[in-house]
Parts: sequence; structure tokens; C-alpha cells
Amino acid sequence: MKKSLENFMELAFAYIIIFFILREWLEPVMQLTNTGVGYLFLIFIGLSLALSLFKVPPALSGLVKLGYITWFVIFVYSENPFFSGHTLPFLTNEVTWNMVNIFSGNFGQVSDPFRTVLFLVLIWMLIYLIHHWITVHHNIFYFFALTVFFIATLDTFSEYNGKAAIVKVVVLGLMMTGVLFIKRLRLQVDVPSDIFKKWKIILPMLISVALVSMVAFFLPKTGPTWADPVPFIKGVTGQNGVGDGKKTVGYSEDDSRLGGPYNGDNTLIFTTKSRDRHYWRIDIKDTYTSKGWVLSNEFMGEAVFENDTPIQTSLQVGSRENERQIELDFAIPMPFLIQTYGMLSVSAKEPTLYIQDAQTEKIVTKQQSGSNQLLSSYTLIYSEPNYSLQELQMSEPVMLETLDSSFDRFLQLPNTLPKRVQDLTIDITRDKASVYEKIKAVEGYFSKGNYRYDKSAAAYPAEQQDYVDQFLFDTKVGYCDNFSTSMVVMLRSIGIPARWVKGFAPGNAGPLSDGYREYQITNNNAHSWVEAYVPGTGWIEFEPTIGFSGAVNINYDVKNDTPKQEDVLQPQEKPEQQPKKEQTAKNSSATSTFSLDSVWTWLKSLKYVWLAILALLIILAVTLFVQRKTWIPKMQVRVYRKKEADWTNFETSYQALTKQLVRIGLSRKRGETLRAFAERVDAALETEEMQKLTAVYEHYIYSNNGQDVDFVKLRESWEYLINRTIS
Repeated sequence: MKKSLENFMELAFAYIIIFFILREWLEPVMQLTNTGVGYLFLIFIGLSLALSLFKVPPALSGLVKLGYITWFVIFVYSENPFFSGHTLPFLTNEVTWNMVNIFSGNFGQVSDPFRTVLFLVLIWMLIYLIHHWITVHHNIFYFFALTVFFIATLDTFSEYNGKAAIVKVVVLGLMMTGVLFIKRLRLQVDVPSDIFKKWKIILPMLISVALVSMVAFFLPKTGPTWADPVPFIKGVTGQNGVGDGKKTVGYSEDDSRLGGPYNGDNTLIFTTKSRDRHYWRIDIKDTYTSKGWVLSNEFMGEAVFENDTPIQTSLQVGSRENERQIELDFAIPMPFLIQTYGMLSVSAKEPTLYIQDAQTEKIVTKQQSGSNQLLSSYTLIYSEPNYSLQELQMSEPVMLETLDSSFDRFLQLPNTLPKRVQDLTIDITRDKASVYEKIKAVEGYFSKGNYRYDKSAAAYPAEQQDYVDQFLFDTKVGYCDNFSTSMVVMLRSIGIPARWVKGFAPGNAGPLSDGYREYQITNNNAHSWVEAYVPGTGWIEFEPTIGFSGAVNINYDVKNDTPKQEDVLQPQEKPEQQPKKEQTAKNSSATSTFSLDSVWTWLKSLKYVWLAILALLIILAVTLFVQRKTWIPKMQVRVYRKKEADWTNFETSYQALTKQLVRIGLSRKRGETLRAFAERVDAALETEEMQKLTAVYEHYIYSNNGQDVDFVKLRESWEYLINRTIS
């Protein structure tokens, strides 16, 4: 009892240290990927360690972890409670959507919940390995060294500052290594454990490590012996901020030269709590130069607004009955307004003038004296517009011919634009009847082609090369600027007015509280998208970038026997039950009614996937058949080890052995006695164990009575023979 408690305390101490080391793994990942709710990941780490500590059976432990992962996904990514009728359709939709994308090779289209599940499973596996290293090998050095290397690499080549983390990991790792070394020493030396007086050794060791580490941390230090290699590496690769080096992500007013890689920047810009998911609009650009965006040389006037007065824009707004408010809190105040779609007015604590440029629709904030006003917070009053799908589909291309000259600047294209850009657009939209359907066809084109979202792999176009043409036909790799600019140019090439919009994507979603979800918007969320003009409706936002989903509201008021995938809704749903957001196909199907018919239709549509699965099953079956001489006996050994040692199980195990001998070509000949067969087997396998087993087996069969035998030794002989047949 004393020894069990002692082992439990040792393991608990080790797991506490492991928890804090894993926390240092998790923190930079959360920062660099802008992932919120880090505390939920820490809870999962603690839960997994606790289950291992208390030796919970694997089946029960797995159920607990799977239950937590399921709750995690519902809590973070679903607006509905865990115990609700929406949970199963949500999970079914996520599994369906991600499996389809994985089997079709669209790995960039997997959803955030799926990525989260994979990350949690990775943590699960890592903790299992750590448990094995601690309890079996009593050595954690490689994990400790890998952690130091991981943090040092991020500290050197990213924005993460790992100075304090490295110190903490070194201290914790040295403590852990010392404790496990004493544990191994006890096991290797054949002396009573009380001679070591281990706690009299461990405690001074822990105190010494802590004191030495504190002294080393606070003592003055000399400079580095060698120069920092990172600037040299960046200079050699053209990443030193000059020429084609990487830029830092974030909102910028200069878009005259697009392209090239970006460095990430997770600097917080503002936070907000909202019932809705918003794209944060700042301004638009109208003139494409083949290299980037500039403004046309025309002044179109300004409009001035004050607090709580209606603000007029070129965009539609919703009804007054659906008015809502959003309060924005800025970590970095900016001299312009962050707008949302459906914005009606703005209210700030300070007296402020809001001056809107009619050309860019950018709204700057000024004091009454005329100087810039940097607001730390303000409230937006908005009512999101709800567009009728029926009206959108009535937008005939001939209606574009009646547009006045004010739309000319949104049809501008350089004379040098290669004709194949227009040819591609015509081919994409050839069978689309309405303007809206043509726009949606271009928007969805990128997710169906071989395009890839990557901030670090984007290239600059050559001197005589068009930025859009390069992306569409050559590189097919880029980020939001590539996708959005290409869509605008493609739409303009077939006569549809379109404009390039800049601002911020919705941001990093936090937990839901009282119907409001917190969003954190950082420089990494700087984004560009498209606004296109649909005759009869007006300007509508569209999202062509892979991995992003738009935030436009569509009223699905069209009855169609064969609805498009992105427009699915059951006809009997009431208007107030219709979805608030138009998203990708996976999100739309999540709001549709779950039925066995829809599942069966989906299954039938994946015939190539099922053929691939069938082929894999056939390959697996053939492999198992070919390797049956190896895996069948191994399974038999595991089964018979768990059975009680008696005559009945001995007889069945002997018969299983003879079948295995047949598989390797040692079958009993016709008329051959068991004893002669056993001698031949022993000669072939170079043993004497078959004759021992056969003698006992013959006595049991022919005398019909048992004798006192050592079943443990018989089982050892049987296992030895089985292993010989495998080798």
C-alpha cells in the first residue's frame, strides 16, 4: 500500500510538470495561429493527464475524451446548446462536409471544427506517448529537448517571444529529468529502496535547480558570441524588407503593387461582441493597373455626419424593426471608421464629425476643430439587409446596358489585360441566365479549381506580367488580394460592375454568452473581398477567397425542385426560421432539415469515393490473407493468454497449433501417428516442444482422464512453437 501511494505521488508530480511544459507548447501555437479559447485546450490536457494518472480503463477514458471533444466543438462553433435538437444535424453536417473534401482532395476546404478535432486528437496521442515514456522508460529527455528546440525556433524565426518560456521549460525539464533518473537508478540497482532515501536526494536537487535557475536568470549577461543569423538568411533570400521581401500583414492604404509573401502579425486591433458575424468594411478602390489598385483621378465630394445621425452609403440597409447595436473597443485607435453592412449611424462618447469620401466611401473621424479624432470605442447601429433570391435571379444581363455613366469606373480594365482572362470568365458563366448566377459562378470557381490559399508562397508578377493573369493561369497560389482582385477583373471583363473592398474579416470567434459572441480582430484578419452590382437589387458583397465564408443574408424565397447546393432550404420553413447567413454548401446544409433521404442521396453521389473504399477493402483483405501466417497466431496467443488453463483450452490450443503448422506447410500425413508427426515438426523447427505437447495430448485423448500437469509450462511450450512458426 505504501509503495502504491509512493508511485502515485511520483506520477502525479511528473504529470504536473508535464502539464506546465505542454502549456508552453500550446501558448505559441495559440498566439501565432490566432486561436482563441486556449483555456479549453488546457482543460483537455489536464483531463487527459488525470485519466492516465488514475489508470482509467482505455474504453472509458476514450469515451470521456471523445465526449469532451464533442462538447468543445459544439460550445465553440455552434450557437445552440449542447443538449438540443440542432447538435446532431450540426455534427452530421460537419462530418459530411469534411469527408467529402478529404476524399476529393480539397484539404484547404476542411472546416475549423474539423481542424480543432485533429489538434485535440494530436494532443491526445502526445499525452499517450508521454505517459508511455514516463511509466515504461522513465525518461523524458527527448521530449524535453524537443520542447526547447521548438520554442527556440519560434522565438528566432517568428514574432513569438520565447525568452521566458525557454527558461521555464529548462527548469521544469531539469527537475523532471532528475526525478526520473533517480527512479531508473532504483530499478537498475538491486538494493532496497529505503537505502537511497530518495526524497532526501530529490528535494535538495529540486531546490538547487530552482536556485541556480533564478540566479542565472537575473545575473547580467554578455552579448552573443556570434551575430544573429536571421538577418543574413533574410538578406540572402530577399526577405530583408527590400525588393521582393515579405511585407507585414495588416491594413494599408497603398495597394498599387500587389503580390509577394506576407509575414503574420497577431497584434490586436479591436474587439467586439455581436449577435451576428460581420465583415468590417473600410474603403473601396476602383482602378486596376495590372499590378494593383489605385484611385481614379476624380473628386466626387464629401458628406459630413455627426453622432447618432443617419449615414448614407451606396449599400442597402435592413428594416428598422431589425435594428441592432455593436460596441467596438479598440486596442489601436484609428482615424477612420470601421463600418459594417447595414450601418445606419454611429455613436461615440466624444463629439465627433464623420467625413465620408464619396469616391472610396471611407469615413474618417475628425474633431470639431478639424484635427484627427482617434476613438477608443464607439457603437454602430445597424440593420443587416436581407436580399430576395427571387429578385436576384430576375437580374437579366440585358439590364446592365441601362446603367448610367456613374458605373463606368467600376468597369475599368487596363488595355494590357490578356484576353484569356475574359475567355475564361465567359466559359465559367456561359450557361448562367441571370447576372447574380454569373457572379456566383465566378465566386465559386476558385474552390473548384486547383487554387490554393497561402500567404507565404504568393509571388510577384514579372515586369510585363498581369497580376490577375499570373494568378489565374500560372501560380494559382495566393491570398485574399489574389482571389478578390481576380474576381473583380473577371466580372468587369463581362460587363458586370464590381469593386475591390478592403477591411477586416470577421475575426477570431470566442465563446457565446447571452446570445453574444466575442470577436477579436487582429492584423492577421486584414482582408479584401468583392462588391458586385446586381441590377434591380444593388451592391452586394461576395467572398471568393478559399477558406473564407461570406456574411450576406439571402431570403430563399424561390421554390425549386432541384435547388442549388448553396440555396437549399425546406419550402415549409417560415421566414423567421430561415438562416441568417449565406455560407458555403456545408453551412447551408447544416440549416436544412436532416432526413434519411438526403443522406441516401449524398451517399449515391459519392460513387467514386465508395469505389475507392471498396478497392481499399479488397487490398486490405488480400493483405490479411497473404499475412495470415503471421497475424492469426499472434491473435491466438493473445486470446489463449486470457483463458483459464485447463484441459478444454489445452485441447483447443493444440488444434489451433496444428492448423498453424498446416499454414506453414507442416501438415500431418495420411496414416502418420501423432508422435511421428511431432518428431517431424520438432526436426523442422529445431525444438523438442511439440513432442512434449503431443505426449500430454495423446494421454488426454486416449486415456479419457486427466493427469496432473503444469499448464503454465505447457502454455509456454505452445507459445514458443507458435512464435517459431511465425519466425
